[in-house]
Amino acid sequence: MRTSLVVNTSRFRHNIRSIREQLAPQTLFLAVVKADAYGHGAAELAKVAEDEKVDYFGVATVDEAVELRETGIVTPILMLTEPTDVDRVQAVLYYNITLSVYTQSFLADLSKMAAKFGKPARVHLKVDTGMSRVGVDPDDVLPMVDLISRNPYLQLEGVFSHFSDADGTDDTYSRLQMDRFKKVTISLKRHHYNVAIYHIANSAATLRYPESHYNMVRVGIALYKGVLTFATRVIHVKTLPADTPIGYGKTYITPNAMRIAVLSVGYADGYSRLLSGKGEVLIHGRRCPLVGRVCMDMTTVAIPDDLVVNQGDAVTLIGAEGDELISAESIANRTQTIDYEVMCSIGKRVPRLYR
Repeated sequence: MRTSLVVNTSRFRHNIRSIREQLAPQTLFLAVVKADAYGHGAAELAKVAEDEKVDYFGVATVDEAVELRETGIVTPILMLTEPTDVDRVQAVLYYNITLSVYTQSFLADLSKMAAKFGKPARVHLKVDTGMSRVGVDPDDVLPMVDLISRNPYLQLEGVFSHFSDADGTDDTYSRLQMDRFKKVTISLKRHHYNVAIYHIANSAATLRYPESHYNMVRVGIALYKGVLTFATRVIHVKTLPADTPIGYGKTYITPNAMRIAVLSVGYADGYSRLLSGKGEVLIHGRRCPLVGRVCMDMTTVAIPDDLVVNQGDAVTLIGAEGDELISAESIANRTQTIDYEVMCSIGKRVPRLYR
C-alpha cells in the first residue's frame, strides 16, 4: 500500500474514557465527529464511540448526519449549524436528527416542513456569547425561546453557545462568555422554560473549566490526540552528485554528494506543500529532512550517511517510531496552521485502516 492512515481505535477509546473520568456522572458526552471525524473516518469511529456509550454525536452537515444513520448509528445526533438547504430538512426529520437553530426565517421553514412531515423537530438554540459568527444575541434569547415553545412542531431540547478562546493563555474572555451564558440560563429558568440540556464546553473548556460543563460537553479535538499514524513508503533511492537541483523550481541544490529517498506521498494526499524544505519524516526511527518541493504525488527526503534505506521501506509522516515523534501539532507549527487542519486535510485517496 503506497500511503495509509492507521487509526488506533484503542487509543480513541482511551481518550473517551479519560475525558469521561473528568465529568460528573450526570454530564452528557457529545462526541464531535464532523469533517469525517477530523479526517479519521466518522462511520468507523462513531461505532467505537457508540460502543463506549457516548450520549450524542455532533456533525456539521445533513450528509454527515445521514451517513451516520445509514451506517447503523442510533445515538442522538446534533447538527451544530443550521442547514443551508431547507429541502434537505425532510431527511433530517426522517432520521430523527436534532437541529441547531438561530434565525426566525429558518424556524418558520422548519416548522412548515415538520408540519407536513407530521412530526415535531427537536432543536437546540444557539446563543452568540462572543464567537461573533452565528447565534442569537443573549438579549434575544427569551423571545426566540417563546417563539419555539409556542409552536407545536418545534421541540426545544437544548440551549448552547461556543467558546472563542478556551485554549488561550488568558482566560478573561472565556470567563466573560461563561458569565453571559450563565445569565441566559438563569433567565430561562426564572421564566420557567423547561430546557433539558445546556452546553457551552468544547474540548479545551471541558479540560480547563469544570464550571462550564453544565449537563453536556462537546468534545472534538481531544478525542483524536495520538490516534492516527500517517505513513507511506520509499519508492526509489538514488545517490546524487554535488550541485544537483532537486524537484520543481530547483529550490534545493545538493551541497555535496548525497542520497535521497523518493516517497509515495504528496499534497494530493494531504501532505502539505508548505512542508517543502522544512518538514521531516521518520525512516527506521531516524529523522530525515525534506529536500525540494512536496509534489502532488511524491516527496523527496535526504538520507543520513549511516542509515540504510531501501525501496519499499516504511516511512512515518505523522506518528511515533521508537523514541521519535512527529505530531500533527509539530506539522501545524511548521506550516503555520492548526492540528485540526493537518488532520482534516489528509485526502480521501489515503485508505483508513483501523487497528
